[in-house]
Amino acid sequence: MNSEFESRVARTVERYGMDLSRPLAMVSGGPDSVAMLRAMAALGARPAVLHVDHGLRGEESRQDAEFVRRLCEELGLVCEVKTLRLAEGASLQERARGERYELASNFALRLGATAIATGHTADDVAETVLMNLARGAGTRGLSGIPPVRGKVARPLIEVGRAEILEYLDYLGQGYRTDPTNATAKYSRNRVRNEMLPALESLYPGARDNIVRAARLLRQDLEALESLAADSLRERGEELIVPSEAELQPALRRHALRLAHSRLAHSEPPLDSALVESVLGLQGGGTRTVDLPAGVVAAVRYSGEISLYERREIPRGETLEVRPGEMELAGWVVEAREEDAPKTLPEEAALPEVCYLDAERGPYALRLAREGDEVRPLG
Repeated sequence: MNSEFESRVARTVERYGMDLSRPLAMVSGGPDSVAMLRAMAALGARPAVLHVDHGLRGEESRQDAEFVRRLCEELGLVCEVKTLRLAEGASLQERARGERYELASNFALRLGATAIATGHTADDVAETVLMNLARGAGTRGLSGIPPVRGKVARPLIEVGRAEILEYLDYLGQGYRTDPTNATAKYSRNRVRNEMLPALESLYPGARDNIVRAARLLRQDLEALESLAADSLRERGEELIVPSEAELQPALRRHALRLAHSRLAHSEPPLDSALVESVLGLQGGGTRTVDLPAGVVAAVRYSGEISLYERREIPRGETLEVRPGEMELAGWVVEAREEDAPKTLPEEAALPEVCYLDAERGPYALRLAREGDEVRPLG
């Protein structure tokens, strides 16, 4: 018979549609990841296990790896241990996290895993929200850690550390303790060990309230992103974010992030500073900003924002404009000769239509460059 803890994990898995039919579990040996592994095994999952030894704590790191190996042997699970050697320096924890996820993604691909399970908890959500709030984050940052993002699934996201420790005690299951989690060297540790306890003493239930607020904000975020996605347009190989006259600023922010994510699949969402730098582009002609993963954002005369992947086009490559269809860098342009109309038809107002005086030709076609200006008729 499942414990109440396992039943709660099962409800979380079902609620968020986590596919744990062939999971890869990231297990450090700490209480959170060990509880996740035991609960998954109790619920019938047979995860492969990845343990990453960062080698930052010498013999203790080696003992962590050995503990995870023995636990997997007891549970009859496949275990792979990978060793990383990271140089000391700024953002060490963030660099270590990035390397872990890269190793996990590669291992999951080889295994054909349906999900990468991590041991994030409700406490992690509350800590993340407080840290993001202090950094000035918007809706996305204040919505905390999503239960599912891509292949990453978090079965323990709705349970807290106190419940995890009770569950491990109930099982008689040991775990490893990382002494660096108690040091004030890292900002998350200070939020965990100082800020959250202070908030709980002022407002009992503060952690649960923060987690609930994050869940509500995540629902708001999903609604906003749905509206923003509907506003995006495709034009050739570009994604177009409507102008401020067509779309509210809040939705433009979400539309810009979504457009970038569609072009740069493996990159995290754009941070607020980059979003504001694009939205703040003004002035005549084309203005561009280079974004991560080789994506360019161009703000043109109409106020639309065009996002496209930077391509190396031979310097000075142009095409002479002649009647018929022409193609350049994924764009298809149709040109035709017409008698000069007495009044321009309605289609002349469309941004993709251009009327040229043949007597002033010939004309050439090339990609837009920073500093280009367009002077519309009239």
